[in-house]
Amino acid sequence: MKEINFRMKQKLNEVFSVEPNDLGTNFLTYRFRKLSTYLKTIPFVYVIPFAFIISLVLYLLFGKFLVRLVTILQYGF
Repeated sequence: MKEINFRMKQKLNEVFSVEPNDLGTNFLTYRFRKLSTYLKTIPFVYVIPFAFIISLVLYLLFGKFLVRLVTILQYGF
């Protein structure tokens, strides 16, 4: 039993020893961290309205062609 607990603690230490993301430049790293904090806390407040607006604009631009394309892609995958 002690061996199982020891292995579990080792695995947990491996999980928590992940290094922070670094994108190479301070500017990109700063922007990535700011964006990811918003998406981690409340992603649906930003993602769902943005996706809805994009899909509505694409439908208004392409109309029935977009519906056919999506149908074909659904059957393809």
